[in-house]
Amino acid sequence: MTRQAITANDLLMTCPDDQITRMQIVWKRVAAGQWQEAAHHLRGAAAEGDTGWHSRCAELADEYQTRSEDHAQKG
Repeated sequence: MTRQAITANDLLMTCPDDQITRMQIVWKRVAAGQWQEAAHHLRGAAAEGDTGWHSRCAELADEYQTRSEDHAQKG
């Protein structure tokens, strides 16, 4: 079975109540193509808990960090 890609929207729709504002910021940064900023906020969310949701934040932060670095190299 293939693993479904995680998106900022998925995390926003399933986030704990105390993470709503942070995930709205992530979503806005993604929409603006600000991958480094989105990764920063996702890492903050990941550091605040130990659930599957928090782990998915860390995974998506890594993906966005890679996008940021790829964009900088092409830049």
